[in-house]
Amino acid sequence: MRYRQLGASGVRVSEVGIGAFPLSGYSTDAEGRRVGWSGASDAQAVALIHRAEELGINLVDSAESYGNGHSEAVVGSALRGRRAKWLIATKVTTNLGLEAAMPNLAEAARRRIRSAAEGSLRRLACDYIDVYQLHALPLSGAESAVMEELMALKRRGLIRLIGVSNNEVAAIRRLAALSDVDVLQVGYNLVERQGADTLDYARGAGMGTLIRVPLAKGMLSGKYFTNWELPADDVRHERFSRADTAAAFRRLPELAFLARGRTMPQAALRFTLDHAGTSCVIAGAKTVAQIEENAAAADVAPLTAAELRRALPLVDGLTVPNWAGN
Repeated sequence: MRYRQLGASGVRVSEVGIGAFPLSGYSTDAEGRRVGWSGASDAQAVALIHRAEELGINLVDSAESYGNGHSEAVVGSALRGRRAKWLIATKVTTNLGLEAAMPNLAEAARRRIRSAAEGSLRRLACDYIDVYQLHALPLSGAESAVMEELMALKRRGLIRLIGVSNNEVAAIRRLAALSDVDVLQVGYNLVERQGADTLDYARGAGMGTLIRVPLAKGMLSGKYFTNWELPADDVRHERFSRADTAAAFRRLPELAFLARGRTMPQAALRFTLDHAGTSCVIAGAKTVAQIEENAAAADVAPLTAAELRRALPLVDGLTVPNWAGN
């Protein structure tokens, strides 16, 4: 495994991390429906994290919303007795229970951040979070309160670094004017490259980056190139079932030339790692074999100029779900 600096924080992070949304498995949504990730189990998740540690991976990214907190609980269980070897990143559902017209919006927003952090710490079974990220931009009128509360958590030692999961540079600039913003989580992959400007901004501002959806929720893994049907309760089912997504899947096998000397997932991860603004790619995985394949992306050859000249026009003609959106 290779390591990079996480912005100006002084923290060294493995080039490949773990995106822990798939580790949440299934949960029940607000309407009582079963929804989540097919093919995941808690036992596999724990084995995956332990194997990742052996491979030199040192960051796992979760969120309080993943499986209604189950992802965080699984991560906490897996890291029991191993906490010092890991960087834990997680995210707060910034505006949960809040409305812009609330008369006490600022104080309610502070309570939301504070209580969410306390809940994540309980589920993660640890006493600090390395990277605590806003999972959405704060409501207008709550930005100052939210950022002040994050700084208060940082001063108390409950979080080490403040992060924002968003691609919108103008919004990030506003938040960074109010408090520290140490890390950005940016959506960016071979078929959705809109986040490139955000990565450039982060690099110039000395912010570390965690790259979400580098495999486009599995679209770039090669696993679904010939059959992209998913169970109806898989969180990706609706977007995978769209006509334009199906049309994209029919073209994606044309990228197979990128898998010469590397696998298709490794080619996709390598593309994202090759951006100068990237600190760490947080690729989803559900099995030990998948995390082993992902980890090896740090050592495969970069995509050549000739490969990019062939691949980029192909993917630019595709319409894919907005996995990398804000």
